[in-house]
Amino acid sequence: MSGQLLFDPLLPPLLIGGLGGALILLSMLAFGLKLRGSLLRAALVAVLALVLANPIWVEQQKDPLSDVAVLVTDTSESMTLDGRDVLAKTMAAQIREKIAADAGLELIEETVSPSRDGTALFSAIQKGIAKAPPGRLAGVMVLSDGLAHDLPLSATPDAPVHALMVGNPNHGDRTLRVINAPRYGLVGEMAVFIIHIEDEGQTPASDAVVSLSVDGGKPLRVRVAVGKDVRVSLPIEKRGDNVVEIEVAPAKEELTLINNRTAVNVNGIRDRLRVLLVTGEPYAGVRSWRNLLKSDPAVDLVHFTILRPPLKIDPTPVNEMALIAFPTRELFVEKLTGFDLIIFDRYTRRGVLPMLYLDNVARYVEKGGALLVVAGPEFAGPYSLARTPLSSVLPARSLSRIDTHAYRPKVTKAGTRHPVTAPLASLDKSWGRWGRRIEASSFSGTAVLSDDKDEPLMILDRVGKGRVALFMSDHAWLWARGFDGGGPHAELYRRLAHWLMKEPELEEESLRAKIFQGELQIRQHTLADEAAPVEVTAPDGSVIKVPLIPAGPGVFTGTMPAKASGLYSVRAGKLLAVASGGSLNPKEFAHLIPSVKALKPLVEDSRGGIYALREAGSLPAIRRTGARDRQAGRTWMGLKRNQAFVVTGEQRRPALPALLMALVLVGLAAGAWWREGRS
Repeated sequence: MSGQLLFDPLLPPLLIGGLGGALILLSMLAFGLKLRGSLLRAALVAVLALVLANPIWVEQQKDPLSDVAVLVTDTSESMTLDGRDVLAKTMAAQIREKIAADAGLELIEETVSPSRDGTALFSAIQKGIAKAPPGRLAGVMVLSDGLAHDLPLSATPDAPVHALMVGNPNHGDRTLRVINAPRYGLVGEMAVFIIHIEDEGQTPASDAVVSLSVDGGKPLRVRVAVGKDVRVSLPIEKRGDNVVEIEVAPAKEELTLINNRTAVNVNGIRDRLRVLLVTGEPYAGVRSWRNLLKSDPAVDLVHFTILRPPLKIDPTPVNEMALIAFPTRELFVEKLTGFDLIIFDRYTRRGVLPMLYLDNVARYVEKGGALLVVAGPEFAGPYSLARTPLSSVLPARSLSRIDTHAYRPKVTKAGTRHPVTAPLASLDKSWGRWGRRIEASSFSGTAVLSDDKDEPLMILDRVGKGRVALFMSDHAWLWARGFDGGGPHAELYRRLAHWLMKEPELEEESLRAKIFQGELQIRQHTLADEAAPVEVTAPDGSVIKVPLIPAGPGVFTGTMPAKASGLYSVRAGKLLAVASGGSLNPKEFAHLIPSVKALKPLVEDSRGGIYALREAGSLPAIRRTGARDRQAGRTWMGLKRNQAFVVTGEQRRPALPALLMALVLVGLAAGAWWREGRS
């Protein structure tokens, strides 16, 4: 119970002030003229003003309110290292016990959750302060390793902020950061990366070994300086996604190896695609491949049609027959490796190309080139390409027989899984008929098209590092003319050519991974009937097997949670896919050594304290302090007393008894009249 004096005026304050002012002026005039009774008149004016102000005594009944302490606990990914999270949980439990033992304190807790944008420590502090009622905040206790990646508070709270630091700041760690990485790279040229290696909490080494590998291949190892931005290069050898893994060798001391490796996806592109098309003789479908390739502005086409074979009797002069001479040596010796695809369209071996040149083409395929052979009647004869050094890379052997019955091409069972023909499988019932097929005794590779007798019609194969396609018929041009309803010749030709030139989207054996909404999504394309579980290497180094389920012909998918930031590697046999949880260089792993640098300005401005916690018994004592007292000591931290209360009731009574004041006024008036009358 406490009381205070208040005023409840009987008249409006302005009116009281006006009357009082006028009476004061009259009293001053009376004093100036030295009139008798002036002092009594002044006293009468003062008492009258006091009566009109109506002073009252108010007694309030107050109930004290407890103060509020805020505990912010950091649970970000850096807190999982070096036992920091375990120690933080122990300390938080001890703080709860101490706060619960003080009847004048309440506790509000806020948690810093893991985030791909780093540790939002100051945001959590601000949220905790906002939850405390105004005027009741006793202090803020922050259990953290001090690593913060958001903006500091714009205003210092009116209560101490104490930093309770967990983790060993003397521990060592090595970090690999990619400063700059190209998104695209020309095939056959070097991709340049700028990296930075930093050793923290230990004596830095002068250099370190960095490994770079593409799609899980043989790594390239280079030695680079530590503490400097360094340029490293790696050749881009294929189109499409090139997953470049960069890893630095561990230092003597390591908190974690998560920040020792990263991955960059470089999209390999070709400046121009060069295609060599050799047509063995003029025929009705001679322009089918030419028209398709010329329609693509990214393709440089070199096309030769052999109008007159050496054994053909034709009196036309050579200078009238050939537009330009066939530069066989230049194309098949000097510039052969510069082509991305070579097409032999109904080519007959009649001395135009020596066997040595055809052997060069076979070696070109084995080293990574692409070859397409469109077989006509000549393929079944004695001058067939199957009877040359090219036979070592061709996927079929001819029986020297030609089947001329009409049939409708159809997609094989394997073709329903192969990316070249899978999108066409649902349309094969309406395709137009063909009238010729070259029979084969045996074949390797994958037959994706067949005739009505299930005999191979289009065969795809891989030889060494290269690819080969063999059309066992030259009647695909009938579709282009719309015969018997036609067919998807342009789409089939385009997809076949792009598969031969290693278009990534048309890979029959591929593995892809991406992270979407906290989930790792895996997609494998294969020609096999089943897909084995894939192995996923998480950012912390653990290996998880993820089963895949069918999601369509030749397509299998699987998922797993991916909450942690960092690099996820997915392997299925020789296939490798990489997905990054978070940014290329996650802020959370940029610096992992505990540091008070971010919190120190806030702690000092609020008169709080900094305490290093090493074990369960190192928590400082909690003291209640006044607003002007010290708020932190070497072994204790203060929580301010705000002395807040709530009024539960009040009593009011006049401060001046009415009868007494009436007597005083009458007495002063009578005295003034009496004193004035004695003159």
